[in-house]
Amino acid sequence: MGYLRSTAAACAVCSAIAASVIGGAAGADVPRAFSQIIVNGNARFSDQDVLATANLRPGEIYYADDLRAAIEALEFTGEFDFIRIRSEGPRLIVTVDETPSYEGLLTFGLGYDSDTGVFGGAVLSLENALGLGADVLGEIIVAQEVQTARLRVFDNDALSETTGVGVRLFYGAYEYDNTLFDYERMSISPYVQADVGGGQIEARVTFTETEISDVASTASAILQGDTGTQDATEFGLSYRFGVTNPNANRLTWGALVSVDYGIAGDAKLVRSEGQVNVFAPLPAGFALRSTLELGHVAGQGSAVTRATDRFVLGGASLRGFERGGVSVRDIDGAVVTDLGGTRFGALRTDVVLPVLADLPGVDVFGFVDVGRVWGLDSSVTPSGTLQNTSDLRTSVGLGASYDFALGRLEGYLASPTSKQTGDQEQVFGLTFRAQF
Repeated sequence: MGYLRSTAAACAVCSAIAASVIGGAAGADVPRAFSQIIVNGNARFSDQDVLATANLRPGEIYYADDLRAAIEALEFTGEFDFIRIRSEGPRLIVTVDETPSYEGLLTFGLGYDSDTGVFGGAVLSLENALGLGADVLGEIIVAQEVQTARLRVFDNDALSETTGVGVRLFYGAYEYDNTLFDYERMSISPYVQADVGGGQIEARVTFTETEISDVASTASAILQGDTGTQDATEFGLSYRFGVTNPNANRLTWGALVSVDYGIAGDAKLVRSEGQVNVFAPLPAGFALRSTLELGHVAGQGSAVTRATDRFVLGGASLRGFERGGVSVRDIDGAVVTDLGGTRFGALRTDVVLPVLADLPGVDVFGFVDVGRVWGLDSSVTPSGTLQNTSDLRTSVGLGASYDFALGRLEGYLASPTSKQTGDQEQVFGLTFRAQF
């Protein structure tokens, strides 16, 4: 039995080995035909592709030079780390080891957001990373008030054609100007996703560490009590479903329901959230876009939530108010401490107007936003008057957006029509994102 290897050492004696495969002595180039040619080790390339590249066909007569040329042709593609040709009776066996192949994209971005200010970022996307079948998505965003890093690795058919396995890693540092504290959060979350009942279900375990620091000395005693580091381990389930359409002339909707249950750590909480998005075309060129969000968080047993666990509204989540500007709060004279609430609800509705419809990527819309935040489970006595009301906040406004090749520009003017003491208004909002 003879063989050829695509290594430097093997190539040094390639002539003698080729003759061995053919069946003659070294230097005696005896022609030989093979009734069958078998290809092993290929995954991305078919047997036909490998044989066509090597110019090998059953029943043909081959000399040693022909087999050397076959190896060289396969090597020239750069798609194989290892190539071996050996004879086994009337059969010729070609064994290959494919070079791992993946596609990658690195993009950079700059922009401005009313919620976070000027920001820069980078996104790395890899398909079939390291040839292992997993997709990788990484993102870094740096702004004056927020710095975040995210990494997701996911193999969408690791367990079956419809069941994938992945892991998410996250780090965030937050120093918002309109809050009286800073915080950092790190998490790692292995998860499984599967297609079920026309939707997608996800099961996950999330390990989180959150540190609240630099609390202002004038802040509420409730917030002072939140200072420090807590870790949590949670088991979560979510289900995403809906109806999508490839064009914009039919009703489209989607929904997401999520529950996370604390099973270990300092903070054992139960968090549930839901979201529904609807797009509906209307007569005369109008269209309706609407998003409903609901959420609730509570401690188990004697556990209570902290400011970083609770909900706030404002900015993109409730236009007309600053990010975090709608909240449960402790009002102690001139000092207002936003604490967040254990419950929230928000409904954002846009009516797309038939204005500038001939310009590609341009939308002009009017909107109405409605939301509220309420509920607090702290055992600490507030420093002043606790404002914990479920009264609705509402706003109306007019906006426009433009999607272009490198990004998106969106701005709006909003007027709060219902508000509470301490609410932080934001009449003008602007988002600009460009990537290159």
